[in-house]
Amino acid sequence: MNFTVLIADDEAMPRNVLQNYIPWEELSVARVYLASDGVEAVEQARRYRPELIISDIKMPYLNGLEMAAAVREFLPDCQFIFLSGYSDKEYLKGAIRLKAANYVEKPLNLEEITAAVREITAQLLSQEKPTAEEIFFLGGHFPDRPLNQEVFQDGEPILEQLENLIRHSKKEEVSFLLDRVYKTMMRCQGTAPEELRLVYCRILFLFLHAADTRNIRTITSQTDRLLYSMSRQETLAGLQEILLQTVGEYFGALQPALPDIASQVESYLESHYQDCALTVQTIAGDLGFTNTYLCAAYKKSCGKTVNQRLTEIRLFHAKKLLGSSDRKLYEVANAVGYGDARYFVKLFTREMGLSPREYQKRHSYEE
Repeated sequence: MNFTVLIADDEAMPRNVLQNYIPWEELSVARVYLASDGVEAVEQARRYRPELIISDIKMPYLNGLEMAAAVREFLPDCQFIFLSGYSDKEYLKGAIRLKAANYVEKPLNLEEITAAVREITAQLLSQEKPTAEEIFFLGGHFPDRPLNQEVFQDGEPILEQLENLIRHSKKEEVSFLLDRVYKTMMRCQGTAPEELRLVYCRILFLFLHAADTRNIRTITSQTDRLLYSMSRQETLAGLQEILLQTVGEYFGALQPALPDIASQVESYLESHYQDCALTVQTIAGDLGFTNTYLCAAYKKSCGKTVNQRLTEIRLFHAKKLLGSSDRKLYEVANAVGYGDARYFVKLFTREMGLSPREYQKRHSYEE
């Protein structure tokens, strides 16, 4: 948090010295305002609402103590450091009654004033409470910089996509999408927490409805508890935790068990590797996944891309054909999904370390 300071003194020199020679940024002070008398100081305090006022005791119209008493009526937590060139016990007594943070005698000692300001800002920081937005996005930890003002706007498209994925029992893609939504929301800190809480409740409703349709009583019996917990959750991380637990229970209750994405891709490739027009987009569409999700999930599971695995399968079958027949190279290439024989020769040579013709000579009619 950054603080606001008001400097009140009827002499220009002390005002300017304090404004320009105190290391305000180092003291977590972002704004410094000036007033030349007690009345102006009250007006400035009402306008800028400073956390700290550094004020001369002797000023026209309202002295420092009178000004402080007036300010305390609308800023009861405002802190004061009084400056005085007079060793007057009555002023000191007044400062004590007002519970001033410090009382510094003139001439100005910048080190003493800096130390006094540092003590006050450190105390204010230790007493600071996080806002509802900071609690929601950061779990109550104060950020190194203010929350950003990005706004989450993808609620409706995401709900439609999730509804479709849930209907088709796409467990892996649902998890992938929910993780992406959570990370996006974390970056959209200008969105009211209540709006994001509503999006999570609507996502939960999708699973509650699906569970009701499939008669999954372990979930439907918790409807009231889940909705109450979701509506009262103070943090975005807490919303995600409740939702993921429900998602896990939902898919865990589905029978029969769904094959994992790697098995689905492997089976598809073995059945379609001969198709020269085969693409990852085609595979993803036929299996009911988005291209982005299919690529990311398969690589995470297998450590290689879908295209790399397709190449492995095609070359495996190409080697079988080369070793068990005297087919021409373009025939072998077409049989394993390569319409361009020259590309097939180049790829085979690069991957196997010898050309298809050399491989055929060495392994002719081997099973």
